[in-house]
Amino acid sequence: MTTQHSEKTHITAKAGEPFQIKVWEDRTKGGCRWVPTYDTTALRLLGDEYVRTRNIRVTDSGMRIFEFVGMAAGQSTIEFEARYGWKFSAEQQMIYDVTITD
Repeated sequence: MTTQHSEKTHITAKAGEPFQIKVWEDRTKGGCRWVPTYDTTALRLLGDEYVRTRNIRVTDSGMRIFEFVGMAAGQSTIEFEARYGWKFSAEQQMIYDVTITD
């Protein structure tokens, strides 16, 4: 059974200035990864880095840092889904409403 849990967060950033979204990621049980979906004409992904905070023989968890930049002033949405490579549905979902200002 899939556990869908949606959270909505609001972010305001200036056009042309990078902003980061940090999410906790636990890769222990089969490689679950956060996958963003967004309008590529409004936002550009500058970086996607995983920083391991715990790496013991049986666990691999840490922070995933996504860095975006808004191309122009306006509203946009970034939807993150926690996905396993072998599963068609998302385990968890987070939604970010992004306001880009001049």
